[in-house]
Amino acid sequence: MGRRNRWIFGIVIAIGAVAGIGDDHGNAAASKKLKSNVQEHLLQRDFPFQRAAIRAEFPKGNLAAKGIAIRVGDDAAMLFDTDLLRMAAGWTGGFITTKGVSFDGGHGQHPGIDGEQKFGLGNQPGWADASGAFTDPRPEPFGPLPASWCRWDGIYVHDMKVVLAYTVHGTAIHEQPSSDGSVFTRTFHFGKNRTALKLALCQIGNGGPDIQIGMTGKKGVHVETAEGLSIATIPAGFGPALISIVIAPKGDPGFATALKAVPSMVEYSRGGPPRWKEVVKTKGALNSSRTPDGAYVTDRITPPLSNPWKRRVRFGGMDFFLNGTSAAISTWEGDVWTVNGIDEDLDELVWCRIGSGGFENLGLKIVNGRIYTVGRDEITRYHDLNGDGETDFYENFCNLYTSSQGFHEFCFDLHSDAKGNFYFAKAGPVRGGGRGFGGGGGNGEVTRNAGCLMKIAKTGRKMEVVATGFRAPTGMGLGPKGQLTTGDNEGSWVPACPINWVKPGGFYGVEDLAHGRDVKSFQQPLCWITKSWDNSGGGQAWVTSDRWGPFEGELLHTSYGQSSLYLVMKEEVKGLMQGGIVKIPVRFSSSAMRLRFNPKDGQLYNAGLKGWQSNAVMPSGFERIRYTGKPVYSVRGLKVDEKGVHLTFTQPLDRRSAEDTGIYFGERWNYQRSSNYGSPEFSVSDPQRKGHDELKITSAKLSEDGRTVTLAIDDLKPVMQQKIVFRGLKAKDGTRISQEILHTINALP
Repeated sequence: MGRRNRWIFGIVIAIGAVAGIGDDHGNAAASKKLKSNVQEHLLQRDFPFQRAAIRAEFPKGNLAAKGIAIRVGDDAAMLFDTDLLRMAAGWTGGFITTKGVSFDGGHGQHPGIDGEQKFGLGNQPGWADASGAFTDPRPEPFGPLPASWCRWDGIYVHDMKVVLAYTVHGTAIHEQPSSDGSVFTRTFHFGKNRTALKLALCQIGNGGPDIQIGMTGKKGVHVETAEGLSIATIPAGFGPALISIVIAPKGDPGFATALKAVPSMVEYSRGGPPRWKEVVKTKGALNSSRTPDGAYVTDRITPPLSNPWKRRVRFGGMDFFLNGTSAAISTWEGDVWTVNGIDEDLDELVWCRIGSGGFENLGLKIVNGRIYTVGRDEITRYHDLNGDGETDFYENFCNLYTSSQGFHEFCFDLHSDAKGNFYFAKAGPVRGGGRGFGGGGGNGEVTRNAGCLMKIAKTGRKMEVVATGFRAPTGMGLGPKGQLTTGDNEGSWVPACPINWVKPGGFYGVEDLAHGRDVKSFQQPLCWITKSWDNSGGGQAWVTSDRWGPFEGELLHTSYGQSSLYLVMKEEVKGLMQGGIVKIPVRFSSSAMRLRFNPKDGQLYNAGLKGWQSNAVMPSGFERIRYTGKPVYSVRGLKVDEKGVHLTFTQPLDRRSAEDTGIYFGERWNYQRSSNYGSPEFSVSDPQRKGHDELKITSAKLSEDGRTVTLAIDDLKPVMQQKIVFRGLKAKDGTRISQEILHTINALP
């Protein structure tokens, strides 16, 4: 989505560079101000819709789990449900409340309509099935209606008007909602329809206000009241045609005026005028942190925390365009930005807001130059129809998965494989419970896709569950050979944060989210991670660049909770993956969550946000982790066998130092998987005692090439967590190396 130097004739907002963590040059103050203006940022009238799980006042229980609140006038709004293709409500007096974890941080909350509701339609299909019935056929009240019946296609935006696009029984339908005061108009363009169509307009009675309904446009549509519903019937062969249906409170004087209007729709297919003409310029900061050996530094790509629209900027997804100097980034609030100027110096970073209104966009991927985001309602594909750099059509690429009203059903990360398939990880309720669980506390029900790793076909029309049992996998990874990994968040059935090596059909821990998989089939993860190292795991990335030091082909892991980056050392023993981690000691301005290698410079980039359970300093961060070319002094490999623990290093070691057992220390412990939140750490020798057992390291031997130390350990055995520390180890050139390693032993050869 090239913006073609639009900033030349736009207003420029400039922000100074952040020189280091905590040194904010005004951004911290801006962040504090934005945090206090939650309602103001949500209610900015620069965009016509916001997606969320949204409650209406009536009929009772009226909630759109995949809702779109649409501004349809100066003081009116409507709520559309993309799962059921129903217009769930219309109201005046405001937009939506700012409840919800991504808005005000409240757990167990979601927005409601803000104003006086004028009409409503309960939780039922908006369009009848092939037999003319409005019966919900879904096995649970979540997820879209069958594709053979209907499909949500997407939403066009033109200035402050929207056109909803969907298909019913093979008929393409475009709908533009609008209002004049409390008079609501739904204007439809029907494509050629070979069969009759029936549309449920609103509930009659059941505590709602008295309403009147009329039509204008081509004759032939019949409206009747049946079983408490106002229903419009569109006869076979009616389309192509344009009609308007008007809904208003009885006695409203604007009703007669609306019926005299000639149906018309905004010209949406060619794109609308740009709405965000301003760009935000920031200046990056080089060398904001470095590793002790100087081999890696972080360069800060300063976010647009201060911006003309007072939008909070918390990065949930990130990917690069092929030129490498431009990236697209999505935010938890539902915006999409592009940033240009990612070069060696980062002197002028140009940020452009190109999309908005998403439902917690916590993953982003660019494929063939096209931006995709994953939100709780769908994977959206973004289209710029007129080349002005802004999104005109938000296409539903895939909405086949379920989402409940629970605050915790996040959809995390987004990856694609060589065949074009997409993958993301979906969270589930924060504690167990089963069907119907969680009405209190906002945890939601255990829907059929909660806690699953999902695979979406490259067409977007087919979905499969790869694995189950995940609690809150804030990120995942996809390797060059199709290897799948996830992190997870300590909690019920997750005694400590794991790095999961995912196999199709596997079950990964949370028994309430097994979805029929045998819970006894749970296998230990590649590595457990103690809470002080990682209390909420982020995403993973494979080192695909030969320009990022000596780690090409290795796996990296992020900790969202501890804002840390780790090298993962792995091996397979008796069909089980196992291994450990060592920290790459660079600092981030916010959390470590989304990793991507830049196709141009070959360096690693991280984007993250500050939500909860994180030690992140800033609300958002975007850094380059750059290899300087200096020698790396670190352990890089770990293997375990009957001889002991073998540690391989990036540099040859000094033999005398390496074979001194006095510089090594170790301990080990286990966890207990249960429905409790997390787990204490238990002795291996005495499983009932809380605490650690000290390792007895009996010898240290250095290999002939000087790069691998073998530590002989008394009574070496499988264990959930083992820690090895060395202080003052010397490389052959005299450089001191001090590190700590955490690892898991699932099996011995």
